Amino acid sequence: MTERLYDNSKLTTFEATVTSCSPAGKYYELTLDRSAFFPEGGGQKGDVGLIDSVKVLDTYEKNGEVVHKCTAPIEAGMQVCGEVDADIRLRRMQNHSGEHLLMGVIHRKTGFENVGFHLGSDDVTLDLDGVIPTETLIECEFLANKAIAADLPVTISYPDSESLKTLEYRSKLEMTENVRIVTIEGVDVCACCAPHVASTGQIGIIKVLSAESYKGGTRLHILCGLDAFELIRNRMDELSAISRLLSAKPEKILEQTKRLIDENDALKRQLADIEQRKAARIISSLSNSTRGSFCVFTEGLNTASMRDIANEAVKLTDGAAGIFCQNENGWNYIIASDSLPLRSMSAQINSALNGKGGGSDKMLQGSCMAERTAIEDVIKKLH
Repeated sequence: MTERLYDNSKLTTFEATVTSCSPAGKYYELTLDRSAFFPEGGGQKGDVGLIDSVKVLDTYEKNGEVVHKCTAPIEAGMQVCGEVDADIRLRRMQNHSGEHLLMGVIHRKTGFENVGFHLGSDDVTLDLDGVIPTETLIECEFLANKAIAADLPVTISYPDSESLKTLEYRSKLEMTENVRIVTIEGVDVCACCAPHVASTGQIGIIKVLSAESYKGGTRLHILCGLDAFELIRNRMDELSAISRLLSAKPEKILEQTKRLIDENDALKRQLADIEQRKAARIISSLSNSTRGSFCVFTEGLNTASMRDIANEAVKLTDGAAGIFCQNENGWNYIIASDSLPLRSMSAQINSALNGKGGGSDKMLQGSCMAERTAIEDVIKKLH
């Protein structure tokens, strides 16, 4: 049985003896008599690092042993030096301890329980069994960060079964023995198997990124510590870039963005009005004395305007009416008919027009790259 050293979360280098090493696919499963590597559990991934010069890609528990997934074998009985990747360990502890702290505050404030937790590569998710109001969540985030500033002790303990009976602590599982308790002084008491920081000050910062409804409760996305700092730094860099693009001071970005959106909406309305008037003029000028299939060529119209023209043009033919609007690469088209089986003809039409698209027997929609004269020849032959 591996002696587990990760209760001392600051311990990242240690000496040990290899007790076994066996191939597992293209990697090797290696066990030690003692290890500071944390095996995956409690929503946190296993530690990575080095054993001597051999990379440890993952750590997990198997048959009560801490198993190190290694890139090369090391002979059993060898004395080795283990080195946990301290940066990854710290970031995971900051996020995990931060989750405990925030959840402890939320639990005390609302009574909600944490029914799901995942420490991912992009953020940390925690699922509450209730719907938390935005203003309450903002308050809890602030109180959690105040607890970070207070640098409260974070301690590990293993209460005996009698003590557990009277101890109030958060846990997703019913446990009666060998329960590892993580206590944040005055804020949270929770059963957890993972390494944690020694005091809340080491968490650095807790930032709630978003909240969403999830299975009748609330799913929170958060980041803590160095991961939160890097995200905030990147977002600030993005805001600075936007500020320069808008020629607006950072504190005026929202105001300037709203103004640009209003201007854009006004321009869209003007453009839509122009398109409608242009489509109305085309419709009023439509004529087709032969009642055969015919084309209308235009430019600068959206699909809705093209469809309005097609709906009127189809009344003038016993065949098909094709509306073709020029674009950068050729033409957008709508072909309409009240008498032809357009859906079954679409493959043949697209092949002749070097185009793609589809639809129903009444109307086809797509794009093509044929020359205007070729389009006219293809459409006129539809009957």
